[in-house]
Amino acid sequence: MTSGRNIWLAGICAASVLAAGLRLGDIVPGWVFRTLCTLALGTIWLRLGQQVWHRLRQRQRPWFLFWNYALPVLVAIPTLASLSDDVVPVDQRFLAAAATGAVLACIYRLIYLKNKNMRKKIVAGNWKMNNTIAEAVVLTQEISNQYDKETWGEDVDIVICPPYVDLKPAKTVLDFDKTKVAVNAQNVYWEPSGAYTGEISVPMIKEIGCAGSIVGHSERRELFGETNEDVNRKVKALVEAGLYAIVCVGESLAVRDEGTTEEFVCAQVRAAFAGVDAADAQRCVVAYEPIWAIGTGRTATPEQAEAVCAAIRATLAELFGGEAAEEMRVLYGGSMNPGNVEGLMAQPNIDGGLIGGASLTAASFVQLINACL
Repeated sequence: MTSGRNIWLAGICAASVLAAGLRLGDIVPGWVFRTLCTLALGTIWLRLGQQVWHRLRQRQRPWFLFWNYALPVLVAIPTLASLSDDVVPVDQRFLAAAATGAVLACIYRLIYLKNKNMRKKIVAGNWKMNNTIAEAVVLTQEISNQYDKETWGEDVDIVICPPYVDLKPAKTVLDFDKTKVAVNAQNVYWEPSGAYTGEISVPMIKEIGCAGSIVGHSERRELFGETNEDVNRKVKALVEAGLYAIVCVGESLAVRDEGTTEEFVCAQVRAAFAGVDAADAQRCVVAYEPIWAIGTGRTATPEQAEAVCAAIRATLAELFGGEAAEEMRVLYGGSMNPGNVEGLMAQPNIDGGLIGGASLTAASFVQLINACL
């Protein structure tokens, strides 16, 4: 779940301390060290400028700008001081590098405690029973045309889940190596093959190139009679094949009115992951979708959604341990749209959205992607 930019930042931290240590031990000549530092600084400032400009265009929240792009400049401070032996003696440069690393660790911790969500976001579009092959090609091409190489796949995972007949055409248009948009299924059957007319198996979607599938969507449960046990079988079939599941859970209006939402939803989570080990579960995603808010125009308030998502994470911690639960992503799937996405995404336990109607047009889907950056 660690983004490439966090790895980049950690690499700069390590390189800064290492370089100062090598110079302290006179392992590398001063001119070589200063040349490397100059190149590193130039790269850092160029990257910083590009990304700050890009993020400002996307109207990103200030702390994201600070964490992702300003901290590398702080890392470069001891490197900057090392450009001349007359500026700061080498031993003091080494201490400055170590001190900067400690400060960065403290800042990171403060940001983490403040936001409590450093997980990579995910936006998954569920097309449901919409779009013929021709329409799917048009929509995926429109999404591809708006591909943002700076952030898509780097800062947010993007998934579309078309009907079965659209999987291959969508996969062809949305070349993952170019657009970082994954194409997954809406549903699978748990048996690998057999006399199951109308069903699609995990090996079939895997051969197409799908990395996973939605399972347990409320419409599958309500309209087609799927049970918690069915959902569990599907989760197991997916993870055993090396794929992952987007596990949908959620309550009806009657359950909400009874005041038993959290108990009901958490029971669904326990049933879905029964017999699944922590390593496999960590690859999966849980999507909370209040049934009363799907396709009705109604949406749970950010506070209502956060309360249930927090309860889901607590249940995952009971099942797999706190560390695994912190890594797993929990989505909101109740009519997320450009009008409510900001409030929902500000919640610490909501890591993205399972998008229905708003994923059927490229403009609204891309708008939601950008809002989740």
